[in-house]
Amino acid sequence: MASARERTTPLAAVLAVALLLGPCRGDVVQFIFGDSLSDVGNNNYLTKSLARAATPWYGIDFGSGMPNGRFCNGRTVADIVGDKMGLPRPAAFLDPSLDEDAIFKNGVNYASGGGGILNETSSLFIQRFSLYKQIELFQGTQAFMREKLGAVAADKFFSEAHYVVAMGANDFINNYLLPVYSDSWTYTGDTFVKYMVNTLEAQLKLLHSLGARRLTFFGLGPMGCIPLQRYLTSTGSCQESTNKLAKSFNAQAGAVVARLSTELQNATFRFGEAYDFFQDIIDRPYMHGFNNSRAPCCTLGRIRPTLTCTPISTLCKDRSQYVFWDEYHPTDRANELIALETLRKLNITVVSNGTSS
Repeated sequence: MASARERTTPLAAVLAVALLLGPCRGDVVQFIFGDSLSDVGNNNYLTKSLARAATPWYGIDFGSGMPNGRFCNGRTVADIVGDKMGLPRPAAFLDPSLDEDAIFKNGVNYASGGGGILNETSSLFIQRFSLYKQIELFQGTQAFMREKLGAVAADKFFSEAHYVVAMGANDFINNYLLPVYSDSWTYTGDTFVKYMVNTLEAQLKLLHSLGARRLTFFGLGPMGCIPLQRYLTSTGSCQESTNKLAKSFNAQAGAVVARLSTELQNATFRFGEAYDFFQDIIDRPYMHGFNNSRAPCCTLGRIRPTLTCTPISTLCKDRSQYVFWDEYHPTDRANELIALETLRKLNITVVSNGTSS
């Protein structure tokens, strides 16, 4: 009878040897946890989800121009940050082509449109992965890779990876700020932010216990200035009460990330954000090469808000001139500027010019 070593598949053997060679293997992967700002297709496989980027004109400036699950005309901030750092782009967890080879070469993206730090967030969307659910899926990935590579090689692989967590906006936009959710009337703004941050701290500790050593948490932007929030005001101005919540969350989450980086063993946890820079783009679009920071590029004539971009929507003449793609999400060009500012504030050297699709 063949021994266990003799029965090892050629692919698993190659991966295990490459991992044990350490830095010589030359590639470090990413594991991404997030919401629609980072989703690269998971929700498109959740057929009952009401938060899907499965129709034109999503993806029009990405690759073939067909919808690919990104809630944007092009790239996400996570795409661009990874590109600039010379890291591979991981496929969506639910992508049918994902196998041990793809995980080994690129990592996995668990981000889900509508996902939140809190399990109850975006329940109206029916299907979405909360952060706790995404971490549960990551644990399944770990078990899968340990079976393929062996415990020692797999643990080394996961400890060397980069981790990105970008969550929190939905906990406000699709939870606390909507009175149909119990959190809206159970908490004040201050106590809700504290609830979120305490939950996030437990989640980051859990990721550390699962091997995450290099982790970046992306903070929130000026949520009160997204087109949907502006449309809901009588003047079309940013909702400063919503922006105040984002600032409070960033301050407290940033402090937690900094503290965990010193308290947790071998942890390099960083807080990345570009709030002030993004606010300046919105306040002074012409200074950054835009001519519109108030309305979405993809609209249905004068019908507002349309929430998502649809096949019967009309596109703006020049997508590079608009800060926002739809009622919620920035355009590819805005995402690139935000990503570059985030890298600058993190003092991360750009090692790649990245790719355009």
